[in-house]
Amino acid sequence: MTIAEAALATGLTAYTLRYYEQIGLIDPVPRRGGQRVYGETEMRFIHFVLKLRGTGMSMRDIQEYVRLRRLGETPESIRSRGDLLARHAAYLREQLVDLTDTIVRLDEKIALYRSIYPENSSCGSGLGRDGCSPQAPIAAEAAPTRAAEPASTADTPSKRRKHA
Repeated sequence: MTIAEAALATGLTAYTLRYYEQIGLIDPVPRRGGQRVYGETEMRFIHFVLKLRGTGMSMRDIQEYVRLRRLGETPESIRSRGDLLARHAAYLREQLVDLTDTIVRLDEKIALYRSIYPENSSCGSGLGRDGCSPQAPIAAEAAPTRAAEPASTADTPSKRRKHA
Protein backbone atom coordinates (compact mmCIF):
# COMPACT_ATOMS: atom_id res chain seq x y z
CA MET A 1 0.00 0.00 0.00
CA THR A 2 1.30 3.48 -0.84
CA ILE A 3 1.81 6.25 1.67
CA ALA A 4 -1.39 7.91 0.42
CA GLU A 5 -3.34 4.70 0.98
CA ALA A 6 -1.74 4.21 4.41
CA ALA A 7 -2.62 7.80 5.32
CA LEU A 8 -6.23 7.21 4.30
CA ALA A 9 -6.39 3.91 6.23
CA THR A 10 -4.98 5.45 9.42
CA GLY A 11 -6.51 8.93 9.32
CA LEU A 12 -3.03 10.44 9.41
CA THR A 13 -1.45 12.60 6.76
CA ALA A 14 1.42 11.40 4.58
CA TYR A 15 3.53 14.08 6.28
CA THR A 16 2.71 12.63 9.72
CA LEU A 17 3.59 9.10 8.60
CA ARG A 18 6.96 10.35 7.33
CA TYR A 19 7.45 12.32 10.57
CA TYR A 20 6.67 9.26 12.71
CA GLU A 21 9.26 7.30 10.74
CA GLN A 22 11.82 10.14 10.99
CA ILE A 23 11.56 10.39 14.80
CA GLY A 24 11.59 6.63 15.27
CA LEU A 25 7.98 6.25 16.32
CA ILE A 26 7.57 3.60 13.63
CA ASP A 27 10.20 1.43 12.00
CA PRO A 28 11.63 2.47 8.65
CA VAL A 29 9.15 1.46 5.98
CA PRO A 30 10.42 -0.76 3.15
CA ARG A 31 10.71 0.95 -0.22
CA ARG A 32 10.16 -0.20 -3.76
CA GLY A 33 11.45 2.08 -6.48
CA GLY A 34 12.08 4.79 -3.88
CA GLN A 35 8.44 4.73 -2.69
CA ARG A 36 7.35 3.56 0.75
CA VAL A 37 5.38 0.33 0.69
CA TYR A 38 3.25 -0.27 3.78
CA GLY A 39 2.49 -3.91 4.40
CA GLU A 40 0.22 -5.59 6.93
CA THR A 41 2.97 -5.62 9.58
CA GLU A 42 3.63 -1.88 9.26
CA MET A 43 -0.07 -1.05 9.29
CA ARG A 44 -0.73 -3.21 12.35
CA PHE A 45 2.07 -1.45 14.25
CA ILE A 46 0.91 2.03 13.14
CA HIS A 47 -2.56 1.22 14.46
CA PHE A 48 -0.99 0.08 17.75
CA VAL A 49 0.94 3.36 18.00
CA LEU A 50 -2.30 5.25 17.33
CA LYS A 51 -4.01 3.30 20.13
CA LEU A 52 -1.21 4.31 22.50
CA ARG A 53 -1.45 7.94 21.35
CA GLY A 54 -5.22 7.78 21.81
CA THR A 55 -4.71 6.83 25.44
CA GLY A 56 -2.51 9.85 25.99
CA MET A 57 0.82 8.03 26.05
CA SER A 58 3.59 10.51 25.36
CA MET A 59 5.57 10.41 22.15
CA ARG A 60 8.70 9.92 24.27
CA ASP A 61 7.26 6.80 25.94
CA ILE A 62 6.14 5.39 22.58
CA GLN A 63 9.62 6.04 21.19
CA GLU A 64 11.09 4.19 24.17
CA TYR A 65 8.71 1.27 23.56
CA VAL A 66 9.79 1.17 19.89
CA ARG A 67 13.47 1.33 20.89
CA LEU A 68 12.99 -1.60 23.26
CA ARG A 69 11.05 -3.53 20.61
CA ARG A 70 13.95 -3.13 18.19
CA LEU A 71 16.22 -4.86 20.72
CA GLY A 72 14.34 -8.07 19.99
CA GLU A 73 12.77 -10.62 22.25
CA THR A 74 15.46 -10.47 24.93
CA PRO A 75 14.39 -10.90 28.55
CA GLU A 76 15.44 -7.30 29.31
CA SER A 77 13.49 -5.89 26.35
CA ILE A 78 10.38 -7.88 27.16
CA ARG A 79 10.50 -6.94 30.85
CA SER A 80 11.10 -3.24 30.08
CA ARG A 81 8.27 -3.10 27.53
CA GLY A 82 5.96 -4.83 29.98
CA ASP A 83 6.92 -2.38 32.73
CA LEU A 84 6.37 0.63 30.46
CA LEU A 85 2.92 -0.60 29.43
CA ALA A 86 2.05 -1.52 33.03
CA ARG A 87 2.88 2.02 34.21
CA HIS A 88 0.71 3.48 31.47
CA ALA A 89 -2.15 1.08 32.25
CA ALA A 90 -1.98 2.14 35.92
CA TYR A 91 -2.20 5.79 34.83
CA LEU A 92 -5.21 4.97 32.65
CA ARG A 93 -6.91 3.19 35.55
CA GLU A 94 -6.48 6.34 37.68
CA GLN A 95 -7.98 8.40 34.87
CA LEU A 96 -10.88 5.97 34.61
CA VAL A 97 -11.66 6.39 38.32
CA ASP A 98 -11.59 10.18 37.93
CA LEU A 99 -13.79 10.05 34.83
CA THR A 100 -16.23 7.69 36.54
CA ASP A 101 -16.52 10.09 39.48
CA THR A 102 -17.12 12.96 37.08
CA ILE A 103 -19.83 11.04 35.23
CA VAL A 104 -21.58 10.29 38.54
CA ARG A 105 -21.53 14.02 39.38
CA LEU A 106 -22.83 14.94 35.92
CA ASP A 107 -25.64 12.39 36.23
CA GLU A 108 -26.59 13.94 39.58
CA LYS A 109 -26.74 17.40 37.98
CA ILE A 110 -28.78 16.11 35.06
CA ALA A 111 -31.26 14.49 37.45
CA LEU A 112 -31.49 17.72 39.43
CA TYR A 113 -32.21 19.80 36.34
CA ARG A 114 -34.75 17.33 35.02
CA SER A 115 -36.55 17.26 38.37
CA ILE A 116 -36.86 21.05 38.29
CA TYR A 117 -37.70 21.33 34.61
CA PRO A 118 -39.44 18.15 33.50
CA GLU A 119 -39.12 17.45 29.79
CA ASN A 120 -42.89 17.81 29.32
CA SER A 121 -42.91 21.20 30.97
CA SER A 122 -44.58 24.01 29.08
CA CYS A 123 -41.60 26.18 30.02
CA GLY A 124 -39.33 24.70 27.35
CA SER A 125 -35.63 24.16 27.74
CA GLY A 126 -34.39 27.76 27.96
CA LEU A 127 -33.66 28.83 31.53
CA GLY A 128 -35.39 32.14 32.24
CA ARG A 129 -35.85 33.12 28.61
CA ASP A 130 -39.51 32.18 28.35
CA GLY A 131 -40.70 33.54 31.68
CA CYS A 132 -40.62 30.25 33.59
CA SER A 133 -38.85 30.21 36.91
CA PRO A 134 -37.47 27.25 38.84
CA GLN A 135 -39.70 25.53 41.38
CA ALA A 136 -36.95 25.72 44.00
CA PRO A 137 -33.59 27.39 44.31
CA ILE A 138 -30.72 25.31 43.03
CA ALA A 139 -28.62 25.10 46.20
CA ALA A 140 -26.54 22.21 44.88
CA GLU A 141 -25.40 24.48 42.06
CA ALA A 142 -23.14 26.57 44.25
CA ALA A 143 -19.49 25.69 43.86
CA PRO A 144 -16.86 26.49 46.44
CA THR A 145 -14.96 29.62 45.59
CA ARG A 146 -11.21 29.43 45.10
CA ALA A 147 -8.60 32.06 44.69
CA ALA A 148 -7.82 32.58 41.05
CA GLU A 149 -4.68 30.78 39.95
CA PRO A 150 -2.44 32.46 37.41
CA ALA A 151 -2.93 30.85 34.03
CA SER A 152 0.10 29.72 32.13
CA THR A 153 -0.42 30.45 28.47
CA ALA A 154 2.58 28.38 27.41
CA ASP A 155 0.91 25.08 28.22
CA THR A 156 -2.65 25.71 27.10
CA PRO A 157 -3.97 23.34 24.43
CA SER A 158 -4.16 26.16 21.88
CA LYS A 159 -0.45 26.89 22.31
CA ARG A 160 0.75 23.29 21.98
CA ARG A 161 1.36 21.78 18.57
CA LYS A 162 0.14 18.27 18.01
CA HIS A 163 1.09 15.73 15.44
CA ALA A 164 -1.81 13.34 15.02
